[in-house]
Amino acid sequence: MPTELNTNENANSMTKKLWEKHQGDEYTKVSNYKEAVCLGCMKVDVAAATIADICGDCASKKGREPLLAKVCDKYYGLCFFCSKYKFHIEQVNGRFCQTCHGRIAKVTKEYNEKGGFMKADPFWISLRKKHGKDFKKLMGGNNHSNRR
Repeated sequence: MPTELNTNENANSMTKKLWEKHQGDEYTKVSNYKEAVCLGCMKVDVAAATIADICGDCASKKGREPLLAKVCDKYYGLCFFCSKYKFHIEQVNGRFCQTCHGRIAKVTKEYNEKGGFMKADPFWISLRKKHGKDFKKLMGGNNHSNRR
């Protein structure tokens, strides 16, 4: 027999309302076996909630039913699902199964191995190719006179 989910033992009223809203919906509820609908593959499996960046194309393919909450909009960034840099990225809170968590972890691991934002983003790579490895010094705010 599974144990009862007891997530609201030290919660305030807002957290309890949010939990009741999520448990009332078919797509966002969590069973006593900690199973929920995965946002990535839409299957019911053991799932954990996390925040992920998703582009509009991937979001339209995945659907918005199991989405817990939209955290914020980003103008430009890396989509964790198609591994491409795109404009108009959404940062969303959703539940993902172990397989989809592995896919997200693989994308972020590759991103970190390349050296993070300055060495993985196509915009900064093109600036480095165009202006050389010291492009930050050339384009930085150090081109003013030191006389005072």
